[in-house]
Amino acid sequence: MATKRTDKAISDPIQAELDSIKRLLMLFLIKAGALQGEIAMALDVDPSVVSRMFSARKVKKFENVK
Repeated sequence: MATKRTDKAISDPIQAELDSIKRLLMLFLIKAGALQGEIAMALDVDPSVVSRMFSARKVKKFENVK
């Protein structure tokens, strides 16, 4: 699977897939309404790491369907 990341080439294809899955799950959480700080706390990283990965202004949240 081709990825957009060019800063660090991951030589292990399994690690590359795991990183892709992690990014997709993080995107889902942001779309579902989780705060970037909550995601950062769960991953034990600084909130700026999550902010650099996903711009909250560009990610549209899910609409409430009733």
